[in-house]
Amino acid sequence: MGCLRSCKEYLKIDDERILIMPNKYEHLIMKDIQWTKSLPDHEGSIGDKGFPILMSNKFVPEAKAWVCPALLRADKKTSEAIANGSFGKATPHIHDGDEMYLILGEENSSTIAVTLGDDYYEVTTPAAVYIPAGLPHSIEAKRIDEGKFGGACPIFLGTEYITKPVPENPLKIENTEKLVMKDIQWVKSLPDHEGSIGDKGFPILMSNEFVPEAKAWVCPALLTADKKTSEAIANGSFGKATPHIHDGDEMYLLVGDENSSTIAVTLGGEYYEVTTPAAVYIPAGLPHSIEAKRIDEGKFGGACPVFLGTEYITKPVPEK
Repeated sequence: MGCLRSCKEYLKIDDERILIMPNKYEHLIMKDIQWTKSLPDHEGSIGDKGFPILMSNKFVPEAKAWVCPALLRADKKTSEAIANGSFGKATPHIHDGDEMYLILGEENSSTIAVTLGDDYYEVTTPAAVYIPAGLPHSIEAKRIDEGKFGGACPIFLGTEYITKPVPENPLKIENTEKLVMKDIQWVKSLPDHEGSIGDKGFPILMSNEFVPEAKAWVCPALLTADKKTSEAIANGSFGKATPHIHDGDEMYLLVGDENSSTIAVTLGGEYYEVTTPAAVYIPAGLPHSIEAKRIDEGKFGGACPVFLGTEYITKPVPEK
């Protein structure tokens, strides 16, 4: 659950100071998954609950994104249901806005089938697929290994998730393979970030640099923690972002095994600690930072920042 550090801010009017109540940004945090029984152009169910929602304009009015994290640690029943094709899936449809499929989880834990127009791909974790507006697409889990954590996390880049049937003459893209990132790309450093995720730097799973059509940037700092990693996070010697702002909106998606990790987030002058699963929406211009505080050894989890723009650019927090 989110936790607010004691914080007092004052607004000065003439010679009087009026206390501004804290928690003014708490509504930007979704502290757990919300379930919906059905989605348009989707069949089946994720488990017995329907479909999971981790960010939506319905719950966070400022949100310009919709997130459906079909991510889990598979038991025998789930693994068999996926192999038999009796799990939740999306049938072919289109949107007026762009969408991404983030294929997240333990390495090679799951295989996801995606159609882009007339093309069919099977991708394994970790991977990502970018879907420009108007391009017909669908998704279905084909495999998840029993005991492993993984799956797909669709993200629609718009205020309301609306599907439309595939028209008679849909958008066609000659080379859809360029929309698929089949593995993580690593960068040695990021502006306003310190440390490193492991020894490699920072992981990038979607970027305009690699997929020219992409209007989003994704940095999945997600892993299965060994003793060394768990201790490094507890000691504060892991990668983190220092306070900064953007000209565009951003989200922090905190995913993984339930209660596997605790992430500290600042929003303006407020401090929160949130546990997986959760999500934080950050409107343009709001100062923010993030740091992992805990991840249990042997568990999968962490934070996946998603910047809603073509180029990830940070700016210093302006003086008041």
